[in-house]
This record gives sequence, structure tokens and C-alpha cells, in this order.
Amino acid sequence: MKKTLFWGILLLAPLLIAAEGSDAIISWSLPNSYANGTPIDPADVQKIIVKVYSGPSRNGPWGWVATSLPGATSATVPAPSAGQTIWYTAKSSLQGADSEYAVPVSKTNLSIPITPMMKKIAKKMLTMKKMMFLFLLASLVVIIRNCRMRKKG
Repeated sequence: MKKTLFWGILLLAPLLIAAEGSDAIISWSLPNSYANGTPIDPADVQKIIVKVYSGPSRNGPWGWVATSLPGATSATVPAPSAGQTIWYTAKSSLQGADSEYAVPVSKTNLSIPITPMMKKIAKKMLTMKKMMFLFLLASLVVIIRNCRMRKKG
């Protein structure tokens, strides 16, 4: 059982390497009043566009990353790399008037950073030929083991 588990883990290891460049979804509630307290006409709420910004800290500096469709309550933004934290904020815009920045929120990617050296080693270790060899070797081990068990039984 332990040997089978070892081979299973060995063959699945390449799938555990995190992919870079993944995205995150950030969502919000649309405002229903202007900063001075005046209500926004419900028909106009669906015309609000939200601009999303990201930065390295709670205080920015902010760089634009996405603009929503009118009335949308979410957008796809770049996710932080392994071991990194990104802060996000947003501004709503209606008929050319922009709000102030929203309260910033953060996202931290807690996966283990993959260094260029680790990528290079993994690339050399996990070539398609080697993967096929390991698969065939593991299959052969299972077949031999089953044959021995049948002879004993």
C-alpha cells in the first residue's frame, strides 16, 4: 500500500505545481446615493461603471487594473503571485462624475513561491519522456506485484 501511494504521489507531483498568471474576482455593491447623500435614481444605478485599481499597500500607489460593464457588481483582476499580497480599491463613475476611492481590501496568495531555479529543476525532472518512463515503470511494478500475489494465493 505504501509503495503504491509513493508512486501515485510521484506521478501526480507535476499537477501540484501552481500555475502563474491566474486571475481573481473582486466584487462590490453599487452605491445608491451620492457622497452628499442625494439618492441616485434607481434607473441610473444600472449605468454606474466601476474602475478597479491595485497597489502594493493599503495606501497605494494605485494602478488601474479593470473597468466593469455598466451596472456590474464584479470584475476579473490579476491575482497576486505566490507569497505576494495585493491591495485593491475602486471608484464608481456615473455620467462622468467619479467617487472617491473605496476602502481598500487585500488578497494574499499563500502558496509557496516557485523560484526560477525550482522551475528549471522541475522542467528537467519532469520531461514527457521521463513521465512516460515513470508511468510504465509504475505499471510494470503493479503487474509484477499482482502476478506474485496470484502465485501465492
